[in-house]
Amino acid sequence: MEVRVYRITDKAKAREVLDRDEVKRVGYIQRNGASLGVGEGDYVYIKADNAVFQILEESGAFERPENEDEIIKKIEEEQEAAMGGVGFLGM
Repeated sequence: MEVRVYRITDKAKAREVLDRDEVKRVGYIQRNGASLGVGEGDYVYIKADNAVFQILEESGAFERPENEDEIIKKIEEEQEAAMGGVGFLGM
């Protein structure tokens, strides 16, 4: 499985695609670019196989950003921080 990030270019179409069983089954994280400090727009972080990526790319509702690696890193850091907080609360 591979991790990719897509910027949403058409919110209505994106919602339809993200609601498909194939996509919901693998799960995804949606974040606002401004809150991540990477610019405007909404981004979808998804860990999946090529079949799911093909669904997103063929829909015309998503595009891969030039700063994809930066966005992946920020989302993963955010998730790790959140998991660390949960672990701390459980002690």
